[in-house]
Amino acid sequence: MIRSMTGYGKGIAEGDLYRVQVELRSVNGKHLDLIVRLPKNLLELEDVVRDEVRSRLQRGRVEAFIQVEPLVAQLKAPRINAVLARYYWQDLQQLHLSLPGSEPPRLEHLLRMPGLFESPDESHDVKQLGLTLRQATQTALEQLVGMRSQEGSALARDILERVGAIEKDAALVAERQNAVQEELAGKLKQKIQTLLQDLGGDLDENRLLQEVAYMLDRMDINEELVRLQSHLGQIRDLISGDGAAEGRRLDFLTQELHREVNTIGSKTNDLGISQAVVRMKNEIGKLKEQVQNIE
Repeated sequence: MIRSMTGYGKGIAEGDLYRVQVELRSVNGKHLDLIVRLPKNLLELEDVVRDEVRSRLQRGRVEAFIQVEPLVAQLKAPRINAVLARYYWQDLQQLHLSLPGSEPPRLEHLLRMPGLFESPDESHDVKQLGLTLRQATQTALEQLVGMRSQEGSALARDILERVGAIEKDAALVAERQNAVQEELAGKLKQKIQTLLQDLGGDLDENRLLQEVAYMLDRMDINEELVRLQSHLGQIRDLISGDGAAEGRRLDFLTQELHREVNTIGSKTNDLGISQAVVRMKNEIGKLKEQVQNIE
């Protein structure tokens, strides 16, 4: 089972005093990179979001957007700074006395003074707000993980199709290699015989066989094919298994696939095998792109 690193989730929770909305957006990333955007007066609650996200996600760049809305009037309405209001009122009264003929100050004059209204102090409600924030984050994570899993299923189908295509070409290479070795052995023996005749030397059958065996061994691709099939089997097991498939492991296996196929290509000049190698490289390149999306 695999999960994509791309997803979106939204959660809303209400307590007695607050409504909290959490939006989570995630994209590809080598590690878990979490950015939490909270109102400035609630930065102390950042760990609530981080703890929940870390408990559900392993990789990806995740952005969390949090909005908090008070539900009761005393938290919504700005408060008047009474100390500042008295200070302003005294100054207005003194100014009136010092300006003969001026009208006495009224309340509407006081209410226009800067800084008189201030946001309500919500620090005493942080504990309750933290519980509501945690609930909203959990809901958003459920949606995010669900979307990641859904996209992961689509990735799994595509990856398995590409693994099947590589397995098919690997089988063609395995079938072709025996015939190639027989043809190559015959050609090498004939060339060595011709060379010895041109040089006027006697043919040492044992030495000839040793040289042919050495050259064939250098061109043998059995080990590469065995490792290639092993890597493909591991990828198939990881994708089809019940447990969570780790993207880093799959990325490593695709790199190993590319290395084995490159080696096969460098060891043979056979047209049929070379064509199969080109097709396998193409599929592995696409496979690597898809694996980069896996958590």
